[in-house]
Amino acid sequence: MALMPGLQINIGQQLKLTPQLQQSIKILQYSALEVQQTISTTLETNFMLELDEDRPEDAEEFASEEEAAEVSDASENEIDIEASDTLSDDLQIDCEWEEVYTDISPVSSSIKSDNDDYTSPENYTSSEVTLSEKLYWQSDIYSWTETQELIASYIIDDINDEGYLKTPLENILADIQEKEPDLLIHLSDIEGVLSVIQQFEPTGVGARDLSECLILQLKALHQNPYVVTAIKIIEENFDLLSVRDYKRIKKIYLLNDDELTEVIQVIQSLSPRPGREYSSTQGEIVIPDLKLYRTKDGFMVELNQDAFPRLTINSAYINMAGDLGSSSQEAKQIKEQLTEAKGLIKSIQSRGETLLRVGKYIVEKQARFFDEGEQAMQPMVLRDVAESLELHESTISRATNQKYMQTPRGTFELKYFFSTGVSQYGSEDQSAIAIKSHIKQLIDDEDPNKPLSDNKLMALLEEKEINVARRTIAKYREAMHIPSSSERKKLNKFK
Repeated sequence: MALMPGLQINIGQQLKLTPQLQQSIKILQYSALEVQQTISTTLETNFMLELDEDRPEDAEEFASEEEAAEVSDASENEIDIEASDTLSDDLQIDCEWEEVYTDISPVSSSIKSDNDDYTSPENYTSSEVTLSEKLYWQSDIYSWTETQELIASYIIDDINDEGYLKTPLENILADIQEKEPDLLIHLSDIEGVLSVIQQFEPTGVGARDLSECLILQLKALHQNPYVVTAIKIIEENFDLLSVRDYKRIKKIYLLNDDELTEVIQVIQSLSPRPGREYSSTQGEIVIPDLKLYRTKDGFMVELNQDAFPRLTINSAYINMAGDLGSSSQEAKQIKEQLTEAKGLIKSIQSRGETLLRVGKYIVEKQARFFDEGEQAMQPMVLRDVAESLELHESTISRATNQKYMQTPRGTFELKYFFSTGVSQYGSEDQSAIAIKSHIKQLIDDEDPNKPLSDNKLMALLEEKEINVARRTIAKYREAMHIPSSSERKKLNKFK
């Protein structure tokens, strides 16, 4: 059968996202910090967008009708430049920002210093020394040969933030030979330089595994029988120590309970991650999108007004557009910039409205949590919120990922409040978070000499009308990184 070219007409439906909708989806899934960065970048490139810094806060919500009319008239002139999309309906968005940004504007007062340029000493932070800088400083004052100094730089570069050298020495040798073909070195040269670096501070740095790290630290301690025994145990039977098989350790090294306790305490005093003390102490910046306040009528949730700068449209350029001809390049550029500016403001406004709706639902659903804590957490899944707010589950997922709420109990990610329900055989379902909290509380209050088994935990939970299987308790306990009762008993013995 011969193949012949031909024309064919097909009718079908296709769903496409407009640029405005795509931007709204992006802004919704951004964290507060990412939204701030997006605003900052757009302010640098879009002359139609500006910060509303001059307008007093008290006057923002009650913008004059004359100003709104002026902006509206200017927008109409701008629309005549090129008859296409109608944009004037959205121009009042900056004037109504306050109304959308928060349901209730709490009255607040602040006292400012006469000297606005003053910065208190506690706001200054000293520069932090990284592990790499610490090692290079020690290397610089060591009397290396030129070749050894080069090898040391390669080794230090491969030591990770925890202080370990995970790169095999053979790979380091091959890397040096590739980049320095005229340099004649052997594996023994790299081993010799590494042995010197392993004497640097912090003690244990440059180790290739945990056992070597612990041995380096033990050799740096004042030598006594317990230290020597600890070194032998790690060198010869580190696997027994890892699984806490203390009976076999006592039998192999002829130790009684008191001697074993001393040896274990020596090992527990060591640092398994020597480089951690030089890691950055500055935590990730979390900007809460929502704030929760306790009032006499209950809880009030509102958007965090300090999280984002207040945006508005530059009306001067709108007026300028009205004086330009419709065919001028400047007028078309103003129109494009205006469309982008209003689109960003509208996307941020839509984001705020969605977050506020989701936040209100969470506060209503988890009201007991804010009064009583984790043990009062109610089961809640994305589908519950989506059905109540008549939104898609993907929208709720975007609105809760990397979004935080500042509450009287602390700052929590919105996803923290979601938890599956565990069936209670006729009773009200319990949240998995609440059950974990009960388990943790029971273990914290247990007798260290007689830790509670999973069966005992199951019986105690039943007394609180929480019916869960033993395997579920074991799963939750392991998820919280809590050892079994037998392991807890061994650990408590050597505390």
